[in-house]
Amino acid sequence: MSLYRAILEESAPTGLAPTTIELADRTTVWQLDGSAGFAAKVTRGRAAVFVCDKAGALTLDALKECCAPFGVGEAVECDASQYLLVIGLVDATALMALGTDVTASPVEFSPTSDDVRTIVGTLDAYYYGYEDRYRTVYDNGAQLWESAEPNASLRLMIEKRPDIFAGRIIDLGCGEGRDSLYLLSQGYDVTSVDVSHSALARARERAAAAGLDASGFMERDIIYLRGLDAGSFDLAMNMGCLHMLVDDEQRARHISRVFDILRPGGHFVVDHCASEWGKGFFSIPDYAEVSADLVPGRVISRRIRVEDGEKNIGLEVLPYAERSGDALAEEIGRHGFRLVSSTLTDTEAFGSSTMLLFQKPAA
Repeated sequence: MSLYRAILEESAPTGLAPTTIELADRTTVWQLDGSAGFAAKVTRGRAAVFVCDKAGALTLDALKECCAPFGVGEAVECDASQYLLVIGLVDATALMALGTDVTASPVEFSPTSDDVRTIVGTLDAYYYGYEDRYRTVYDNGAQLWESAEPNASLRLMIEKRPDIFAGRIIDLGCGEGRDSLYLLSQGYDVTSVDVSHSALARARERAAAAGLDASGFMERDIIYLRGLDAGSFDLAMNMGCLHMLVDDEQRARHISRVFDILRPGGHFVVDHCASEWGKGFFSIPDYAEVSADLVPGRVISRRIRVEDGEKNIGLEVLPYAERSGDALAEEIGRHGFRLVSSTLTDTEAFGSSTMLLFQKPAA
């Protein structure tokens, strides 16, 4: 078994004991190294991880190229020619490392440490916005940000194409699990991934309360989908998550990874905002009054459900993308998918959207 697989499954080979590394703050840069290679996994919080070549120059461009955020459960493996630089993205982040003679020590070799902090400071709001949103909503008394009911678009797709809901299903950007929990309750095999650990914690609580298996809810970045094997899923669902990615490169990386993890002949369902983002949302009942303020970074009033009814709270508008059905079909088709069907939808969850069904070629 590889060290990568061993640390994912937390089953250390005989003679190797895992090492715990505490990243107590968000300013100290740590260097992890091992004489014969090693693997590391985030066990708490979120970290920026830089995979560096020992023989390479630590230039700013090189650091930018090898940086990526890692959440709980995400792992990375280094061979003997590599080491890691890591820095916590939230307080009290912790890592587990597995390998021979693994060392972890804070480093202060300027300008590299300053470069690392600069790069981390410019990471997209995508990595922080969703966790902040869910936590704020819960702090204001809501049990859920979303409805407890499955998306109307999902019910429509199940009605139109029940045959594709078979085998292993992955829910990409599952949030609090509204769709995953419904599918689990119907006996489907579902893996659910999201970038927000607070939303996932709520999803696991709901699964446990309903007597459902909560082990499939995992913190994963949908852009990278680390630790998921090629050809391991029969159906991938992105219900309102792709339209929260605005960077073309990130969108392309996500779509390409979905293609990788689907088996030949597998299907990909995408529900994506087409126009007028926010119109029809439960949380934005006064769309006409606030539409001019739906600008990423601005704070607007959003409606949430609380125990004794509803209330309004201020929430920052997160980045979002709009795509016509034709533009979205062309974008996803560039990665090898074949368009099967296109349906216009208008739901409380996503407003004016297009739901597209794609298939990965069987051959």
